[in-house]
Amino acid sequence: SPLAQHLPQFKRWYSQAGTPRVRATGRYDAATRCYALTLAQSCDPTPGQSEKLPFVIPVELGLIDAATGAALHLHLSGEGAATDAADTAVPTSRVVVLTEASQTLTFTNVDAEPVPSVLRGFSAPVVLDIEYTDAQLLALLANDTDAFNRWEAGQRLALRFACAAINTIAGSAQPTSGSGPSDSQILPAEFVDAMRAVLRNPLLDAAFKELVLTLPSETYIAEQLAVVDPQRIHAVREAMREQLAVSLQADWETVWEHNQDTGGYSPDPVSSGRRALSGLALHMLCIAAQKTGDAVWPGKALQRFKVASNMTDRFNALTALVASGSELAAPALARFHAIFKDEPLVIDKWFALQAGAPDRGGNVLPAVRQLMQHPDFSLKNPNRARSVIFSYCSANPGAFHRADAAGYVFWSDRVIELDAINPQVAARLARALDRWKKLAEPWRTAAREAIARVAAKPDLSNDVREVVTRALAD
Repeated sequence: SPLAQHLPQFKRWYSQAGTPRVRATGRYDAATRCYALTLAQSCDPTPGQSEKLPFVIPVELGLIDAATGAALHLHLSGEGAATDAADTAVPTSRVVVLTEASQTLTFTNVDAEPVPSVLRGFSAPVVLDIEYTDAQLLALLANDTDAFNRWEAGQRLALRFACAAINTIAGSAQPTSGSGPSDSQILPAEFVDAMRAVLRNPLLDAAFKELVLTLPSETYIAEQLAVVDPQRIHAVREAMREQLAVSLQADWETVWEHNQDTGGYSPDPVSSGRRALSGLALHMLCIAAQKTGDAVWPGKALQRFKVASNMTDRFNALTALVASGSELAAPALARFHAIFKDEPLVIDKWFALQAGAPDRGGNVLPAVRQLMQHPDFSLKNPNRARSVIFSYCSANPGAFHRADAAGYVFWSDRVIELDAINPQVAARLARALDRWKKLAEPWRTAAREAIARVAAKPDLSNDVREVVTRALAD
């Protein structure tokens, strides 16, 4: 194979630290009907390795016709004469082994500037840098034959629109609040239409649709920003979810009706995908109902919760009620606990669902404090502590990063309390504020004060002291 010819060089993956980056740039020449794609690799310096030699990087790629969405046949210059652009003997996807710092591939017989689909199937564990326009990403989302790149195109677009909205709020006089721009249209019509097309496409499997229609998480969005305002991120992502929920309501209803399990439970991939997609549809329909004041879909979710024949469907229905803030969530939560109170792992999920619920006006922290008073909660049980405290502090940034710093006070109290019981668990919790320096004010100052408060405890364990000392020093 092409890779087998480069085994000595391939060993650099084991001897050189860091994650390589591959930058892809394309140039189309209409006169010669050629498209040149340059792939350049690099790897940032690391301690003891200021310069890195080129890695062996398999890059699977293809070209998409921007106008028709067709997959183009890939004829490389120098491989012999091509009869025409539709020569079926020429592949539409191929793997190129990148072994030099930079390599240029020239594709011939290309009638118009194509959209490159690079790193198909995530063919190598690298960071891909490529500049796409919105139109190019929409073309990939609609037409790419590679599922990974199709999903990635949707994620890139959603992330781009989220960051643009966050920066717009940051540059305006609008105050930061948990309510956010709930009435604004953050997602352009073209993106919403593309999501609608994904839902309606009968050739795409349900599991893939569920992944494409799931927005990037608040944590992932924060990782892309130099300065993080957690409340802006939360407000923008919630507004994006509401927009997709309301704009695609008719399609969500169709998806819900067509993907319910009517027979016995089966763990096969197709059935699992249908359950995941129907769960997302119910979630979005409950969000739309809360926005419009409709009581029908929360009622259907409660009914689904009651009659579900498997845990996935039951928990999906419960999640839809809790995440949408429905008043029917409380009786459903009580019923769920009554049914599964003797199943510790299931009750862990019950706790985590409530601690990780979207924040509405600061309601999650009081709920978390109340959960810690529940008879089934014990700080001495690591799984139970994770299900409540970690779900809030580490997995619910919109609720944890409060403007009044109450979330940070709660965090410092719990780290100190856990340190006396289980230093290893406490040290893991202490890392929830590892990236405090990226936070905008007033969160940055408040986070530092909370970390300093933990660090000032004289009898702190070595595990926790190492984490907080490094956090303050970095």
